[in-house]
Amino acid sequence: ININKREFQSLIKSVGDYSKIGLKTSYFAVDDVKILKKEISILSSIVNRQIQETRYSHNKFRLPESYRNLIEMEVSEDYSMGYLNNLGFRAGTCTPFLFYDLDFEIQTPLRVCPFQVIDFALLKSVSLLDKKQELTKIIQEVKKVGGTFTAIFHNYTFSNEERWKGFKELFNIILESQNENS
Repeated sequence: ININKREFQSLIKSVGDYSKIGLKTSYFAVDDVKILKKEISILSSIVNRQIQETRYSHNKFRLPESYRNLIEMEVSEDYSMGYLNNLGFRAGTCTPFLFYDLDFEIQTPLRVCPFQVIDFALLKSVSLLDKKQELTKIIQEVKKVGGTFTAIFHNYTFSNEERWKGFKELFNIILESQNENS
């Protein structure tokens, strides 16, 4: 969808009125800070506020450069830390943490928000029952340590394509698990 279409901009603004808006960067933004800066600027101008949250496309990012670029652009949270093809704890934790730059030996203001589940990784499980069990297991692991459960579902996950059959039900399991905490 072309970002210059008025209808699309209006949709983004209306979503932003009721929830936080973040940027999923383009695939090329990781290699070119000018592209990243432009993407953040465009979205900021649409929602009339600074963009605070990002996730690199395809979880393609390089440490520490990618995080340094986000810090330079005053982004406060990133959601790229997770496995693209597997479920689990890439950061070794389910609790958001401030990025520590080893080269400069400083704690930065960038909050890394690791995710444990991405829709695409759930496709590895053949049956819906297996998907439910894997998802429930991860949710329970996070609850055991009082962590923050974070899942990534794309808009196409809710399509009528056969490969995504049952994913609305999986998403509802996540929502119900969050309501149990309230």
